[in-house]
Amino acid sequence: MAGLAPLNALRAFEAAARQGGFVGAAEELNVTPAAVGQQVRQLEALIGAPLFEREGRKLVLTERGAAALEPLRRGFELMGEASAALRAAQATPTLTLAADHDIMTAWLSRDLPGVDVAIRLVASGEDADLTLTRSSVAAAPAGAERLMDEVLTPLARPGLVQPDAGLGVLETLPLIEDSRSGLSWTDWLSARGGYGLEAQARLKVSESQAALALAEQGAGIALGRKPLAYDAIRDGRLAPVFANGDQPSDQAYFLHYAAGRSPSAAATRIAHHLKACAAARQDLAGEL
Repeated sequence: MAGLAPLNALRAFEAAARQGGFVGAAEELNVTPAAVGQQVRQLEALIGAPLFEREGRKLVLTERGAAALEPLRRGFELMGEASAALRAAQATPTLTLAADHDIMTAWLSRDLPGVDVAIRLVASGEDADLTLTRSSVAAAPAGAERLMDEVLTPLARPGLVQPDAGLGVLETLPLIEDSRSGLSWTDWLSARGGYGLEAQARLKVSESQAALALAEQGAGIALGRKPLAYDAIRDGRLAPVFANGDQPSDQAYFLHYAAGRSPSAAATRIAHHLKACAAARQDLAGEL
């Protein structure tokens, strides 16, 4: 920008004009009064005219100095706004995401690393910008988007059960039951006509991830929530026991924004990301 005077000199003049002298300007700019005076004299030499006149112990603006003050004040104000906008543009957007502990562990620990949004994970809360939850279809939150249906299936560590094993294997191996799944082994067997089998759960847990972890360790066969186990199945840590073992549930996974306010750009971005991850898991479900 040709003809622009040194910024420090302009800053010193503008501060001195507002403060009514070099001492006040020096305090504002955290320099000495002599440094302010030197900058002002440099500016006066550059334009070839005085900017201040001394009246007794006071500095008074000349006509040229007074004409320059208001444009300079507006200019520095605009530069301040531009600096603030740059800092805001560089800041990482943030949001609060509410999710069940099982979903945090099974999905979000893999889906969220690397996203360009700072996320505060909470178990629940009305103030969450975005909520990912499991609910019965009938009780789904208003406006929620259905991402994936819940499916229960017997799962075990690979090699624990022979590939051609029938339902009778459930009487010979420990059974693990997850109280959060909403389906018991008796329910699962009844859906397949296995009424005569004595298949009772020997291990009952109240955490879905704990049930899957026990199955991974070879403790028995878990009636597991398959959407939470997709990664473990893909990685070879768990395997479906029966080719036709999937049992649909009345539960599903839903994503919804905070009620009563427009979603932020960050919330919309993360929602699209989570929907893409859910779609990928649905595709994986067809292969497992």
